[in-house]
Amino acid sequence: MIAFLPASARRLVSDALLPLTVVDAGLCARAVDYVLNGAQPEVLREVTTKGRDPADCLVLATSNASYTHWYGRTWRKRLQQAGIRWGKGDGSAGPVLVRRDALYRSDAVIPAQWVRLGRLLAAVLQTDPTYDPPAPEQVPGWVDALLMDVMFTVDARGAGSAPESQARKLRQRRPSWDAGRLAALLRQGGVEEADAPAVVLLVAHSNSAGQPSWRRRLSAADLPGLTDYLTEHATALPGPLLDGLRRQERHDVLERMAASPRWAAAGAHLVAAVAAGASKELRREAIELLEGLDATTRAGALAPVLAQAPASRCRELVEFLARTPGGADLLTRAAEENRRLAGLVSATRARHETLSAVGVDEPLDLPPFTPLEVGPDAAPVKDELRPVLGQAMERAAASQNSSSRTRAEGVRQITEADLDELVAVANGRSRARPALLRRFNVIWVVRNAPSLTLAHALRLHAVETSPWCRLALSHYTGPETDPRAIEDLMARLGGGPGAVERFCDFHDYVFFTVDPEASWPWYAEHLDLLRERLVDAATALRALEILTAFPRVPAELLPAVADAAVGPSKVSRPLAQAALRSHPRVRELAEQGLAAGTTEVRTSAAAWVGSLARPESVPALRTALGREKRDVARAALLVALEDCGGDMTEFLSPRALGAEAVKGLKGKVPASLSWLDPQSLPAVRWKNGDAVDSRTPWWWVVLADKMKNPSGRGLIDLYLSLLEPVDAAALAAHVTRAWAVQDTAHPSAQESRVHAQAAGRRRYDHAQRWLADCRTTPRLAGFLSRAEAEAAIPLEERVAQAYAEHQRTYVGSAIADKGLLAFAVRMDGGELAGLVRSYMRDNPGRRAQFEVLVHALAANGKDTALQVLLSIARRHKMAGIQATAAALAQEAADERGWSADELADRTIPTAGFDSDGLLHLSYGDREFTGRLAPDFKIVLSDAGGKARKSLPAPRVNEDPEVVKEARKQLSVARKDAKAVLTLQSARLYEAMCAPRTWRGADWRALLAAHPLVGRLVSRLIWTTVPGGGGEVVTFRPTEDGALIGADDAEVPLADDAVVGLAHGTALSGAQVAAWRAHLADYEVEPLFDQLTAAVPRIDEGQKALSDLQGHVTDTFAFRAAAARRGYQRGDVVDAGTFHDYVKEFPSSRLTAVLGFTGSWVPEESMPCATTSLSFRRRGREVELAVVPPVLLAECYADYRAMAALGSFDPDWRKNASPW
Repeated sequence: MIAFLPASARRLVSDALLPLTVVDAGLCARAVDYVLNGAQPEVLREVTTKGRDPADCLVLATSNASYTHWYGRTWRKRLQQAGIRWGKGDGSAGPVLVRRDALYRSDAVIPAQWVRLGRLLAAVLQTDPTYDPPAPEQVPGWVDALLMDVMFTVDARGAGSAPESQARKLRQRRPSWDAGRLAALLRQGGVEEADAPAVVLLVAHSNSAGQPSWRRRLSAADLPGLTDYLTEHATALPGPLLDGLRRQERHDVLERMAASPRWAAAGAHLVAAVAAGASKELRREAIELLEGLDATTRAGALAPVLAQAPASRCRELVEFLARTPGGADLLTRAAEENRRLAGLVSATRARHETLSAVGVDEPLDLPPFTPLEVGPDAAPVKDELRPVLGQAMERAAASQNSSSRTRAEGVRQITEADLDELVAVANGRSRARPALLRRFNVIWVVRNAPSLTLAHALRLHAVETSPWCRLALSHYTGPETDPRAIEDLMARLGGGPGAVERFCDFHDYVFFTVDPEASWPWYAEHLDLLRERLVDAATALRALEILTAFPRVPAELLPAVADAAVGPSKVSRPLAQAALRSHPRVRELAEQGLAAGTTEVRTSAAAWVGSLARPESVPALRTALGREKRDVARAALLVALEDCGGDMTEFLSPRALGAEAVKGLKGKVPASLSWLDPQSLPAVRWKNGDAVDSRTPWWWVVLADKMKNPSGRGLIDLYLSLLEPVDAAALAAHVTRAWAVQDTAHPSAQESRVHAQAAGRRRYDHAQRWLADCRTTPRLAGFLSRAEAEAAIPLEERVAQAYAEHQRTYVGSAIADKGLLAFAVRMDGGELAGLVRSYMRDNPGRRAQFEVLVHALAANGKDTALQVLLSIARRHKMAGIQATAAALAQEAADERGWSADELADRTIPTAGFDSDGLLHLSYGDREFTGRLAPDFKIVLSDAGGKARKSLPAPRVNEDPEVVKEARKQLSVARKDAKAVLTLQSARLYEAMCAPRTWRGADWRALLAAHPLVGRLVSRLIWTTVPGGGGEVVTFRPTEDGALIGADDAEVPLADDAVVGLAHGTALSGAQVAAWRAHLADYEVEPLFDQLTAAVPRIDEGQKALSDLQGHVTDTFAFRAAAARRGYQRGDVVDAGTFHDYVKEFPSSRLTAVLGFTGSWVPEESMPCATTSLSFRRRGREVELAVVPPVLLAECYADYRAMAALGSFDPDWRKNASPW
C-alpha cells in the first residue's frame, strides 16, 4: 500500500487531474482552478468539446476495467511526458488512478470543492457514449459522477470476489465517505434537506456506468453508515421511490433489506410498492420480504398500495395474503376501496376455500428405489491412465505452443505415487486432494478410466473445494435414475444424510436432467426446493412438469398450482391443469376460471372444464355463455358445453348460427386474412339439404383465424358436422388448400425477371472486377484461377441463375392465419396426407408451418392422415417436429386405448385395394385389375388377364364420369400404395431390430390379411412360439395364405401364439441355409436381408465399436451409402461441421450413430474415414450390451458397409481429416 503525506487541496487536485494536460495543459489548469475556487466555470462546457480524450486519459468508471485497464503505447507515452511514471513492464491505469485515490482519502477538500469536482467529472462523462445517467430526475448528475469515481478508484485487487470482502475493502479505503458526508454534499449542491435521503438511496444503488453485474464489484451502498442512515430516514422515502431505479438496482435494494431486518421493517412501504410493481420476479422477492415482517408493519405498508394497484400486478400479493394470517381483513378492505381488485380477491378466496374443503392431506406413498452399488476396487484405473497420460505428454511436447510444452512437463512429473494417491481417494481411504486432480479434472479421469464407478467419481469430486457433479452423474446415470438412489449412495460413501448439499449442482441436475417420473419421489421429500422453482418464472414450467408426475399435488403446493392453472402464462396453464386433474374439487377450480378477467384465461378455463367432461359443469358453462362477449372465449365455451353433454340445440340451429355470423362479421376481420376472398368459398348445405347462408361459413373461417388453433377438434369440427358430409369435405379442402397456396406463394415471373436483370448484372460486374483485381494485386494471385472461372460465366447465365433463385423465394407467409387449418379436420384423409407430404417435400425448413400441419393431421384422425403423422414421428430432419408428431401420435393411440405400435398397425390404409389384394377399377361394363409388383408399382390387366400399361380411353357408350373416377382412383392408389408400402417396410425392419412381437390373431388380422402389407409379409421369414411357451418355429406366409416352413411343411398358428420376425443371429447355420434355399426355390425377393448380419464381439462396459476405423473414401460416397441405409446427417456443430450420420429406432428408443472424420456444411467432396459405431438414448451414449442383439448386428452390418467403401489407411487421421 502506498503511503501519502498530508498535502494541500491544490496539490491533491492538481495531481488527480494531471492526465488532462495531455489533452490541453491550459484546460487542466482551468479545471483545477474551477474545482478549488469556482473560477472559470466555462471549463465545464470546454471539456465537452474535446471528444473522448478527457475520459480516456483519466480512465473513468465507464471503462471496462480500473486498475487492470491497460493504456495503449501512444497514450502511455503522452502521459509519461506529462509526468506520470510507470514501473518496468507496467502499462496499467494504476499510476493515474492512485492520484485520485489519494484525493478521496484526504480530508483537505471542502464540500464545495467536492461538488465542483463532481460537476467536472459529469461534464467529462457527457463525452462517453456508454455513460447512462441515472433515470431519477432528483439525482444530480454531479453526485452520480463523483460517487462513481469514489468507488472506481479503490484498488480492490486482492480483496477476493465475495461481496463481504469487497464491502470491507471499500470501508477501509473510504472511511470518511459515510452517509453524513453524502448528505452534507447534497445540501451543499442545492438539494433540499427533505429530499436528501431519497437522493442518497437512489445514487447509492444506481449503475450509471452501465457495467454488467459480474463486473461491478464495489457498491456505494456499502459505504459506512449508509444502511443505518436510510433506516433512520425511511419515513422521508416516498413509497414509489424505487420505481426510479432499474430492475437490477431494485433487486439490490431488496437484497440489502433482506440482510438487514431493521432496514426492511423501516422501509416496508418501499417493499410493498415493489410487491405490486411491474416486474413479476421482483414482486415475488418483495413478498418474501413482507412475509418476514410482523403483521402490523406489513398491513400498514400494504394498505395504501392495495387501495390503488391494478389487479394485473396484484395476483401474487393477493395470493400471499389469502394464505397469511391477518391477510383476510386486509383483502376485504382492499376490495372495498379498490374496485379493480374486487374480482381478483373474490376469485382467489373462492379458490382457497375450494382447496381447503378437501381436508387433511395424506402422506404420499413413495415407490421403493434400487440402491446403487459402490463397485469394486479402483486399482485398475492406474493401468488405464498410464497410456493416456503418455499420449497426452507426447501430444503436448510435440506442440509448438509454449503452454502445451509446459503442460507436458507437468504431466511428466506425475508419478506412480500420484496414481496411488488417486486410487486411495477413489476407494475412500483418503480425503486429501490428489496431485493428479491439480492438473486434470475429475471428468477427464472419468472419461479415460472405464473401470471407474460412480462411487469412485463422487469420492474424487468430494475432495474438491467446490465440487460440481453434474457431468459425472450424466456419465454414469440416466434420466431415469431415481435421485434418492444417488443421495443414498452419497450418504453411504461417508457424506452423511446431507452429503448432496456439498455438490454445487446436484439440485440443478435433478431438476433439469432427471425425468419427472423418476424425480418426483425425491421432490416429495424436498417440497421446499420444488416450491422455490415453482414460484420462479424461469423454472415454473419444469416444476409443473414434475408435479404432473406426482400421484396428486401436495397440499402445501396446491395454492401455487391452482393459481398457475388460471394464471397469465399460456404455457404453464395446461401443465397446472393436468397436475390438478386428480384433485377431488378440480371441477370447481376449473369453473372458477370461467369468470377470469382476461379473455385468454377464460378461454383456457373453458377448455379445462371441457376436458373434464363433467355434466355437473353444464350450468356454469351456460351462465358463462350468457355473459361472454368475446368470440374466441364463446367458441371455447360452446365446445366445453358439448364435451360436458349439454344441450346444444339453441346454439347450433341454422337460425342461431346465422345470427351469430351476422353479429360476428360486424366486427373487424383480421387484417392478415385479406388475401382470402369470401366469395371463393364453395356453396354448402345443411344436412337436411337446405342451403347455408354464405355469411355463415365465412364467419366460421374468420372465427377459426381468430382462434389460431390448427387442431379443428372442437368448434370447427362441430360446425362442419352440421353440413352435408360431401360439402363439409369440400369446404374443408378449399380453406386448407387456400392456406397452403397463400403460404407458399412465390414472386410472379415478371417480378423475378426485373429482379434477375439487376442482380445478374451486379454479379457479372463483380466477377469482372474481381478478376481484374486478382491480375493486378499480388496478394490475390492465388485466387486467379477461381476468378477466371467466375468471370467466364456469361451475363445471360448470371441472369438465369438470379431468376431461378428469386422464383424459389416466398412472397410471405400465412402462418399468422394458421387457425384456418382447423378446417382440415373434415378434409378427406388421403387428400390431406398428400397435401402435407408434398408441402414438406417442396418447402424444407418451414418449421412453424410443419408444426401446425402435424397438428392438423392429428386432428383429422383418418387412417391415411395418421400414417403420415406416424411416418413423421418415426423420422424427420427436424427433431422438434418429430417429437411433436410422436406426442400427437401417442395421444391418438391413448384415445383409442392402443399402444403407438397398435395405432400404426390398425390404421394402415389400403389405398383402394380390396381384401383379395387387388385394385378393382370399373368402367361400367368393363373391369380392370391392379396388382402390386415387388417394386411397389401397380401392374394393370383387363378382365381377360391381358397386361396393360395404362387405362384405356373411354368407349362411346361408357360414362365419362365413371371413367374419370376410375382414373382418379388409380392415380390416388399409385401414390398411396407406394407411400404405405415404403413406410410399412421400414416399420417391419424396425420391428425385426427391436424386436417386436404380435399375438397370432392380431398378426393374422392386421398384417397378413391386409391387402398391401400382406404382400410384404409374404416376403419375410417369421417365428412363432406357443402362447404358453415352447419351441420356436420359423415360417413364411405364401400369397395364398398358407403358412409354411423352410421344408414346405404347413405351420399351425394359434390365436394366442407369439409371432415375431426371424433373424440370423437367433438361427442355426442349418436353418439359415435351409431358408436361403427356400427363398431361392420360390423365387421370393426378400423385403430385406434377415439372414446375413452377425453380432460383433463386445466387452463389458463397451460403448462404441471402432474396429473398422480408418477406411478412407470421400464424403459424397459416404453420404450416399448412409442415405441408402436410412441414415441422416447428424447435428451440425461449431463452425458448420458434423461428424456422424444417425438413424432413429423409436421402438427401442435408440439412435444408431455412424461416426466419420467429418465434413462441412455446405458439403464439398473431400476425403473422409470411418471412425466408430455407437448408440445414443436421449442424447447419451449407451453401453452396447443394452442394444438388442438384432439391432446391433444390423447396424454393425451398416458399419461394415461404410468401411467397405474404401481401404484402410494407416495415416487416416492425417489424410482423411477436413481440418
